[in-house]
Amino acid sequence: MFSSQKWLLRGFLVFGFALYLSGCSEKAEEPLEISATDSPVELLVEESTVIDEGNPFFTDWDTPYGIPPFAEIRDEHFKPAFDAGIAELRADVAALRDNPEPPTFENTIEALEFAGSSLTAVNLVFSNINNTDTNDALQALEVEISPVLTREQDAIYLDRKIFDRVNAVYEARETFGLDEQAMRLLELTHRDFIRQGAALDDNAKARMKDINARISELNTIFAQNLLKETNAFELVITDEADLAGLPGNMVGSAKLKAEGKGRPDSWIFGLDRGTYEGFMTYADNRELRRQMYDAYRARAGQGGDNDSRDELAEISRLRAERAQLLGYENHSAYQLETRMAKTPQKAEEFLLEVWKPGLERANEELAEMQIIVQDEGNDFIIEGHDWWYFAEKLRTKKYAIDESQVKPYFELNNVREGAFHVANKLFGVTFEPLTDVPVWNDVVRPFAVYDADGSFLGVYMTDYYARDSKRGGAWMSSYRQTSNVGGKNIRPIVTNNLNIAVPAEGEDTLLSYDQVETLFHEFGHALHGLLTQVRYPRFAGTGGSPRDYTEFPSQFMEHYASQPEVLAVYARNNETGEVIPPELVEKIRAASTHNQGFKTTEYIAASLLDFSWHNLTPNEAAAVEDARKFEDETMAAYGKPTEIETRYRSPYFGHIFAGGYSAGYYAYLWSEILDADGFTAFTETGDIFDPGLAARLKENIYQAGGIRDADVLYRQFRGKDPSIEPLLEIRGLN
Repeated sequence: MFSSQKWLLRGFLVFGFALYLSGCSEKAEEPLEISATDSPVELLVEESTVIDEGNPFFTDWDTPYGIPPFAEIRDEHFKPAFDAGIAELRADVAALRDNPEPPTFENTIEALEFAGSSLTAVNLVFSNINNTDTNDALQALEVEISPVLTREQDAIYLDRKIFDRVNAVYEARETFGLDEQAMRLLELTHRDFIRQGAALDDNAKARMKDINARISELNTIFAQNLLKETNAFELVITDEADLAGLPGNMVGSAKLKAEGKGRPDSWIFGLDRGTYEGFMTYADNRELRRQMYDAYRARAGQGGDNDSRDELAEISRLRAERAQLLGYENHSAYQLETRMAKTPQKAEEFLLEVWKPGLERANEELAEMQIIVQDEGNDFIIEGHDWWYFAEKLRTKKYAIDESQVKPYFELNNVREGAFHVANKLFGVTFEPLTDVPVWNDVVRPFAVYDADGSFLGVYMTDYYARDSKRGGAWMSSYRQTSNVGGKNIRPIVTNNLNIAVPAEGEDTLLSYDQVETLFHEFGHALHGLLTQVRYPRFAGTGGSPRDYTEFPSQFMEHYASQPEVLAVYARNNETGEVIPPELVEKIRAASTHNQGFKTTEYIAASLLDFSWHNLTPNEAAAVEDARKFEDETMAAYGKPTEIETRYRSPYFGHIFAGGYSAGYYAYLWSEILDADGFTAFTETGDIFDPGLAARLKENIYQAGGIRDADVLYRQFRGKDPSIEPLLEIRGLN
């Protein structure tokens, strides 16, 4: 998954996990209230921001590669920096709005693209730090400023004079002699204004402002509730016998966590995704698995201050109301209009096409696992907290392989080098470790990235380990995006974030194969950001693509993790250095479709749940009294087995209620059509690094960002539209 910060003015439209939320001083609390005719200059409040000479946001950074000076940035620096940034944005917008010259591409569209650059800079730093090393102060600032920034955005998009200038350039677009990138920026900027309500009447605009501000506030509350709920739970084990079945590195990590909390005689397991999945897969103690399972499922939905059910229901209702204000039936219809799927009906039809074979395979898997239960002398029926555990037993039985055999070959640093090897073989990209450069946490590893011709592409920084101050999951984001206008070729600073448990002192970090694929996945997002060759930030890397296309470049990279010639490079035993044996590679490949019924069903269930919330009209959403009941009834109607939990239940479905995947969680599977079909193109040549295909892939996908429609870019790479058959085959569902 990726999180992308769009350049201001689109800095307010950041999608991701509340990454745009920041801090601002009291003097900037009240945004411009601009009507269809008012001038922002007339309404601009007098700014009296005191520039703190010690604030790094008010100085030029002389750090290597322009990396933010993390050691110098303190929490209290953000408020005055945002205050000044908002003042700059207002001045930039006022200048272009009231420019007496006739509107042109340069003085209107390009000016909007780069308005508020200081606000962008502080926004990117705050957003990332708040997701990797948050604290109470940063979270309080996040709650305070999210509606403020949203109102600033609305003051621009809902201003009649600004829209008139944008519209004038759009109507005369054929007379300006614009090239492809300039024309696309114009067309998308005009579309943004329409979709944000620029053509609405004054009453509708006023309501739109209120809705947007409230949704921003609710998104922030939802995200913070989820983090608090995840961190609040601890499974404390004091009897060593209860650790039976757990791998040594998990036990060591749990001991380290307990020692850090002053409990040296215990082992503590939390609910971060990596720890949770590992515990559910290996712990022999069924009752403890049940406790972990129940705690994970109950997050933010069990009453108390951190319960998010009311917030998510209100988000759903407000999104539906906003969509109808803009002339759409519901939020799903609004969201899908600009994506590859085009309509929620088409997206759901696709999901259900895969849902049926996924359910059939899941039922087969359940029957096979139940036999194992009986063969072991047990008389219980498999429940949700049993699935991971017996799925691993089934894999061992069918393929003579388990994670304990393969994890020694997947040491973290070696896996990362394997990903680097793939990038080099495909695209000629090289990565050079950096020393003595600023990092936000001691575990961060920075690299300078160079293209095949030796040109500098950007800085790549990895932050792989879980900690309480870091949000869950895995993602890519940026501290700086690409642009190349006016002779200034600005290259990106891209980050990859995972949540791998910290090993005990002296132990290597060994990954499960799922974690290996996650690392390759996020690395694919990073390449999309690093390789991008565009003029405008709007099109740069992940930020310029529709949601159901963006996962293609990342999921494509996952295929390389299991290729024998790639495994031979990075899969080496952490103790002996031995390359992974061919017979073990074959077992990994043979087991690649194992448990796909479960994985397909839990994922599609979450995607259908997403649409169920966002297909509602405002009245239907208002009628939902209990989010859990609504969810249960929805899943029952689709025939989801009770033994398979939806990948995300509504109160902790951060992708759709705190991030940018609302009516878009289906995107991973839609993108899988593309990545499966695209990788098949390579396998059909007999060379997974085929130079001709790799060159087209680099030019039309990784470098192109969003300079053309996604289906056009894919056809330019592949030479044809994608087919669903490779997806079904790779998942073993055909």
